[in-house]
Order: sequence, then C-alpha cells, then structure tokens
Amino acid sequence: MAAVGAPQDRIVKPSEGDWIPGGSVEVIAQSTQGRLSLDGQPLEADVPFPGLLSARVSAGPGRHVLVLESPDGRIEVSFFTGEEQPHGGARPYVSHPPVALACAHCHGVSRRGRFRFSGGCQSCHAEEAFIRVHSHPSHELASCGMCHDAHGSAEAKLLVLPQDKACVQCHN
Repeated sequence: MAAVGAPQDRIVKPSEGDWIPGGSVEVIAQSTQGRLSLDGQPLEADVPFPGLLSARVSAGPGRHVLVLESPDGRIEVSFFTGEEQPHGGARPYVSHPPVALACAHCHGVSRRGRFRFSGGCQSCHAEEAFIRVHSHPSHELASCGMCHDAHGSAEAKLLVLPQDKACVQCHN
C-alpha cells in the first residue's frame, strides 16, 4: 500500500543529546525514501508501516551519530549510550512503553493510506488513574500527544518539552 500524503522526514527516536543507559537503542524514523546509518554504518531497518523505519541496534558506550538521508536532505542526531551519564548535559532517556510492543499496538494505517495513532492511551492506562494525576478533564486527555511523547522522553513525565514550556502551549 502506498502512503498518501507522505510524512515529513524526521527522526522520532532517539532525540538530540539523549543518554540511553545500556547499549540497546530503539530507532524510529519517518521517511518514504530514507536510509538510516549509525556512526557511518548503514542500519538494516524494518518498515512496519509505509513511511516508517524501525530498528533496534546495539551500540557501545559513548557518543553516536544517527543519520537519516533521503532525496529531501539529511537529518542528524547525536546521542550517548553507556552505564555512566556523560558530562555536558546529556539527559537520561526513558522509553515508553517500558516493554517492547509492536508498532501496530498503538498505530495503524487509515483508509487513505496515512500512518496514524489509533490505540488510544486508555487501551493500556486506566482513565480514572489519569484523571487523578492530571488537572484536565477526560475529553482533553484524548490529546495526550500535545504534552507527552508516547515513544519516550528525556523530560520528566515523558513531556515533549520541559514542563514550564509544555504547559504554556495552552495556558498563560
């Protein structure tokens, strides 16, 4: 199935400056014609959905450079692995979900061929528990991705931005 309205090329995971304790790294990128490489070596990536690249790689301790190259250009992200947190502000990355799940657990392809989120956070998380810790009404919880990164984050509470910046997207 061909993807209609192809996504803009981007590296979803890991993010710039992340520190991934250990050496197992989950790589996710969006690109219809892209190729991934890690530290100059090509990565063998699965394509679980049109326009999505996924790979799990083992990387030794230290700084690594992940590159996504496509006809539209080159995107580069550097991150760190290893048991000890590197100096210079690298933040520990917390993966979500904490166990490996297939992409299809949360994502699907629409009738128009577009890759989309389809699982809903409440398929794993009880809505009552979310309401107790959030100050938002339940209908706003359907937009979890505005504040939280469902793949993981180096920010507290899996936020997409530091909390002071995440909240002011909607609140003064």
